[in-house]
Amino acid sequence: MTPLLLILLAALVLFWLDSMKARDLAAAGARDTCHQQGLQLLDATVTLSRLGLTRTPRGHATLARTYRFEYSRDGATRQTGFIRLRGHRIETIGLADDAG
Repeated sequence: MTPLLLILLAALVLFWLDSMKARDLAAAGARDTCHQQGLQLLDATVTLSRLGLTRTPRGHATLARTYRFEYSRDGATRQTGFIRLRGHRIETIGLADDAG
């Protein structure tokens, strides 16, 4: 293997590991938010809906990810929420207006 190929492979592995950590953080945020609001987290998972670059308050480039999740107030209807991460920090958590 060439050194360039090894560097590319290592970068992909690091990106994948970073993405798994971010997904776990988003899933925990969704669980905690649903628990605090008395809502039921449906499917017990989050899905990545947006990925991009942003800057931290100090000006460093970092990944911005938006995850979506579904929840229910009554167990019959589905609502969609989102969690926006900047790096490995939750920046925003949003629920549909009728969530209370």
